[in-house]
Amino acid sequence: MKYQDSIDQASEKAALTSAFLQRYRLAAHPVNYTVIYEYISGHNAGLCHAIEQKLAAQANFDDFVMAELYSQWLLPQQARQEALAQQVTTMLAKLSGTTDIANEAVQQYIDMLDQVLLGLDPNNSNRSKDSINKAISATYAIKASQQKLQDQLEFSNEQCHHLRDELERLKQERQLDPLTGLYNRLAMQEHLDLWLSENPHRRIAAIAVDLDHFAQFNQDYGAGIGDVILSKVARKIASYVQESGLPVRCGGEEFLILLPDVDLRTAGEIAEQVRRGVEKLRFVSSKSKKTLPKITISLGVSIYNTAENWHQFLSRSARVLQEAKHRGRNQVANELMLAV
Repeated sequence: MKYQDSIDQASEKAALTSAFLQRYRLAAHPVNYTVIYEYISGHNAGLCHAIEQKLAAQANFDDFVMAELYSQWLLPQQARQEALAQQVTTMLAKLSGTTDIANEAVQQYIDMLDQVLLGLDPNNSNRSKDSINKAISATYAIKASQQKLQDQLEFSNEQCHHLRDELERLKQERQLDPLTGLYNRLAMQEHLDLWLSENPHRRIAAIAVDLDHFAQFNQDYGAGIGDVILSKVARKIASYVQESGLPVRCGGEEFLILLPDVDLRTAGEIAEQVRRGVEKLRFVSSKSKKTLPKITISLGVSIYNTAENWHQFLSRSARVLQEAKHRGRNQVANELMLAV
């Protein structure tokens, strides 16, 4: 059993879970409740560490963040990964067994050849013939053994290709947001780690993006249409990112563009291009054929500080974005404005 709590222990955890959800104004639906109950229980070290980092950075908790935590640390896809690991173990065990048998057969063949060579006697044709016949039989046996090894190697090679494809699919599922196809925050962290491992002092610009008044849009037109709008805006945002950059969905209607080796001024110019590109988008309802309201975005530009963790970085990027909203929305702000 996963939990072996007494009634009193379970009641205490439930009370602490409810208090956490209330403190961060989170709905007590199954995903949110499960994540926090797991955190309170302390059984999942990875989940606990991720939440502790967010708490230390005073990061916001919302349904999107909770769903991401659930997907990363609690989703049943772990069973798929375990199944893949079991397939690899089974394949390697079979290959190892076949290799051991083949090696033993080779050693026996070498021993037989030694005996054959010793049995060859130019003065005794019958003895020599018998030794040659034994060598022929041993040769056919070793040929059969090597053929079996070759068949096992070919089969294992096919399995390796299959497993590699499956692992690649799992990696994509793990790193991509299913609605927009953009990278998620897990992928963002992995890319940041990679970029900074290449150069610890690397300059990385960040453009935080948020759709203006999108909660009201969802309320007026429904979450289904809202999801379509999000996907189209996400594609437009991604179209301005070069291959070296990284477009990330980091919240419900929040995005982040990471640009390595880009300074604040250049990032600001790119942000303005993104803002204008989204502003030019036009949307029509597929059902009513009516034109939907224009969508605008607010953007905040900042430079990643290697002294902070990525939760602190997200919080700071959010503050720059809020500056753009305070200044009237549908505009670009940068971190220098925070000091003004």
